[in-house]
Amino acid sequence: MFKKLLLSVATVVSLSLASVSFAADAPKDECQADKDCKDGNLCILALNPHVCKPPQPAGAACKRDAICISKKCDIPAGKDVGACK
Repeated sequence: MFKKLLLSVATVVSLSLASVSFAADAPKDECQADKDCKDGNLCILALNPHVCKPPQPAGAACKRDAICISKKCDIPAGKDVGACK
């Protein structure tokens, strides 16, 4: 019985530590502007957290024209995010 309890506690602790380690890695990949990205990638502000990706195809989420392959982001009135044309 004691072994099962100890195993359960050890499992919970290890999963908690794994979650903390993944959370610590996330901000490293986040960008704030295109200059934070390399290899011709752009900072995608429509995603949270912001990440570096190549220009987006038609239908992808966008907040500005520059991130679309077509250079056209269709944002409906009253919305913050649109879709690439």
